[in-house]
Amino acid sequence: MGMIESIRNRQTLLLTIIGIGMLSFLVPYDAVIALFGNQAGTQAAGVVNGDDISFIEYRTKVQQRNDLFNYTDNRAAQNEVWSDLISERLYGDEFSDLGLELTKDEFDDIRYGDFVSPWVAQTFYGGQVTEAQKENWRQTFSSMYSDPNGRANYMGYANVISAKRMREKFDALVKSGLAANTLEGKREFLRKEGKVDFRYVLKTYASIPESEVEVSDSDVRNFYQNHKDEAQYTQRAGRDLEYIRIPIAPNFDDRERAQAQFNGWATEWATASDDAAFLSENSLMGDAKELQLVGPALSVEPKASELESAAIGSVVGPYFEGEAIRIDKVTSRAEVADSTVKCRHILLKTADITDPAQLSVLEARADSLKRRLRAGDAFADLVNKHSEDPGSKATGGEYEFKRGRMVKPFENYCFDNRVGSIGTAETNYGLHLIEVLDQQWTAEALTIQRVEQKVSISSGTSSETEQIAMNFAIEYGSTEDFRNAADTMGYAIVEGKGVVAAATAISGLPNAGEIVGWAFGAEPGDVSNPFRIDDNYVIATLVRIKEAGAPPLENVEDQMRAGALKDKKAERYVELMTGASLDDIATSVGAEVKTANAVSLQSPSISGAGGAAEPDVVGAAFSSELNSTSAPIQGANGVWVISPTLRNNVEANGEFASETTTLNDRTYFRNLPASSGSPVRLSRAIQEKANVEDLRQGS
Repeated sequence: MGMIESIRNRQTLLLTIIGIGMLSFLVPYDAVIALFGNQAGTQAAGVVNGDDISFIEYRTKVQQRNDLFNYTDNRAAQNEVWSDLISERLYGDEFSDLGLELTKDEFDDIRYGDFVSPWVAQTFYGGQVTEAQKENWRQTFSSMYSDPNGRANYMGYANVISAKRMREKFDALVKSGLAANTLEGKREFLRKEGKVDFRYVLKTYASIPESEVEVSDSDVRNFYQNHKDEAQYTQRAGRDLEYIRIPIAPNFDDRERAQAQFNGWATEWATASDDAAFLSENSLMGDAKELQLVGPALSVEPKASELESAAIGSVVGPYFEGEAIRIDKVTSRAEVADSTVKCRHILLKTADITDPAQLSVLEARADSLKRRLRAGDAFADLVNKHSEDPGSKATGGEYEFKRGRMVKPFENYCFDNRVGSIGTAETNYGLHLIEVLDQQWTAEALTIQRVEQKVSISSGTSSETEQIAMNFAIEYGSTEDFRNAADTMGYAIVEGKGVVAAATAISGLPNAGEIVGWAFGAEPGDVSNPFRIDDNYVIATLVRIKEAGAPPLENVEDQMRAGALKDKKAERYVELMTGASLDDIATSVGAEVKTANAVSLQSPSISGAGGAAEPDVVGAAFSSELNSTSAPIQGANGVWVISPTLRNNVEANGEFASETTTLNDRTYFRNLPASSGSPVRLSRAIQEKANVEDLRQGS
């Protein structure tokens, strides 16, 4: 009954899907889209400065760009075109007003002349421009232009190259105008070189129990009203969603089919005189690889014992490993150089192994243990009673290892002394009493030829999984039902927070463009139909819509509550830390008087005082009178009282070239490659000012 009711509730969705599916057989896709009035003409792909970018223009240019550049990922083409359309709307008039023309000579030069533009160099030359490649592109463009059938493509390339070059020239001008000046460099020099020492008492928020203060819902709402517009809380337009994966995995029948086929190959391969011919005749060359298994590499094999006992020419398998099926043929055995030693030890520790007196005590203990061994005590018993190496107690102190795996003194004793030797080695861990049990200088290497294939999933299995996914999406049509069902059925729920319209992936899920598109057309609480992504059916539920700007309280309630709690703690301890000496304050709040040395305004972090920078505290240290005690300061990490003790006097003169360069890089061009000239922060600010809206909804 539950499923029937859910189907009734979602019958409009089901009928729409069925209707569109039937209609698609009879009517072209664009006409279907136009019929429903979606994304084909009346709906905008985006808005820039109040002007619409139509879906027809957007989709046409995406198709043209794909035809020209053969994108492997359609989302990459979509985002590239979207970026260019925004640039055209925002800067087209500016290009004209500034006279940023592109002459024929310059057009030729940036393609294959003395100055190949950065975008052309990356797109057409792969970042490696050579004279041979230039000549090749010269001929390619010439042939394209001369061919009436290729002229349209030539003009398409010319339009894109010209638009990209206009933006490069514009960005270069902007970048030159944004450069920091000498006065700003001087200020940065003083911020960096000016240093202050101060004594302080810090009562960290983390050290104050929550039970000391009380935070009401009203406090949270007040904090929200006072701080919601701060940059740290500003949210981008996006969607919060959750999704589950229902894997399309081979079932029992699929595995049986694979096993039957591999059984036949195993029988045939065991009698084949020419392995290469067998693999070639059965089209298995791409699935075969040769492996040499020695020691630990053999021991971790799932069929290790069978491989060790198999005769040369024998075939082991078939057997399954995960979702793959294998057969192995033993082709040879040989002795190879493989130095290995086996030992057991008792570790005796002390506070300082380099102290002769402490080492002497350990040596006396080791001598006593040697005597007990000679008297017949079992080594394993002495390990349990005296060894301080927890890693080897369970195995009686035993280790087996190759050269290069242990610390040198320990390793050297084991390899340089004969089997049966008992002695000591001193390492940073302590003093080791060691018995050499075995030494091997060679090992048997087993060479096998392995054929491995992923088990094929039949169309029936895929259809069954699709039906399971469809049933889930229909039966559990709300976020609450989605979560409860996923938990009951053992499907892991993955969160995707702050997903933007242009996203091509969600956390843990590449190739998620279809889900992003669905999310931007859904309402909170909706559950999607299944999407087939890689080897999974993915079902999502939309949890929350986030509009750009100040967030609603429910979206940031946890952060606001944490902020209100911090304010309450600060309020209490500002009162407790007022009007006394640093020593008295430290005693009264259970803290210590500490010292901060050589702190600058440029780097206002204080070592050992929490992770966040403390600009208010450092600013007070520079502005307060030396040896005076400040009023309590509500900082990022806690409540402070400080007393500055020393400030250096910095002489500022010169060009401050390094400081201006640093300012330029940090302020305008951070995180960009050296070849890039785009002032990315300014570009983002311009887009925000122009109220750019991306309405593509993942299309």
